[in-house]
Amino acid sequence: MTTNNDNQFVYDVVVSFAGEDRAIVQKFVRLLDAKKITYFYDEDQAHDLWGKDLTTDLADVYEKQARYCLMFISEYYLRKKWTNFERLHIQARAFSDPNEYILPIRLDDTVIPGIPETIGFRDLRQHDIENIVNTLERKLEKAKGKSTESTLSQDVQSATQESAYASFGSIPMPKRKKTFTQLEKDRFARESFQYIKKYFKQGLQQLERDNTDIQTDIEDMTSLQFISKIYVRGDIKAQCSIWLGDNFGPNSICYNEGVNRLGTSSINESIGVEDNGEELRLHVGFFGMHEERMATQQQAAEHLWKRFIAHLEHR
Repeated sequence: MTTNNDNQFVYDVVVSFAGEDRAIVQKFVRLLDAKKITYFYDEDQAHDLWGKDLTTDLADVYEKQARYCLMFISEYYLRKKWTNFERLHIQARAFSDPNEYILPIRLDDTVIPGIPETIGFRDLRQHDIENIVNTLERKLEKAKGKSTESTLSQDVQSATQESAYASFGSIPMPKRKKTFTQLEKDRFARESFQYIKKYFKQGLQQLERDNTDIQTDIEDMTSLQFISKIYVRGDIKAQCSIWLGDNFGPNSICYNEGVNRLGTSSINESIGVEDNGEELRLHVGFFGMHEERMATQQQAAEHLWKRFIAHLEHR
């Protein structure tokens, strides 16, 4: 591989993945080739790595030589000795670098130690490889402060015009609302449902760790519904159903305190997808709530979780 033009790094990206996921990664790096994005990929570097102390060379690659690390997260990634070796050096770089370094790409819902649930990620179950590579290309361009020749030419013209009219100061321009397709809203609803499920799963695990008299259970009823339960000394104290889609709309995330089935009318709260003209958010509020608001995925998950555990306040 050639090095990139930014002298600070040898590669634009380094890829970290388990061998079981190599077929996916191979497709990914070939698209990087087409985009002229430089990368470190072990198979391409086999001739150079042959005979070397890999613990020394790879530690340097994953910690120092790339602008970003693409981490392909899967159940296999968590199990493998080499990926855990790579992860330690990747996280060491991320800890010392004020800029983002780890770019997670999810292949499943595996939780990786040290990778927060709140970190931005791309999901190959919801975004195709081409889409993710295009997003990476834009991110690299922004990070390098580079533009195409056409864009540079436009920038020069723009700077000349700005200089000519500088005496007018800042002239207000109309705000243009962004529109979102139904596909974007559908995907955001699914991503939000999965985020809430992972939030509840982690919350239940922490609840058990912190309380010796509490046991918990979470069960997938369908791909669009799960049930959470909390037991105190063997007796059930709280349970809820959360599911995506019902007669309030296909993108409604519904909450019911009890074991409910899809399509039934019993419901305590519904969270819908809305946009504010700039981005998609979740609308929290149902049936006469005193406060209705637009929320992020984390805020919506926290709202439902607090409602769920309220039954334990005076146990």
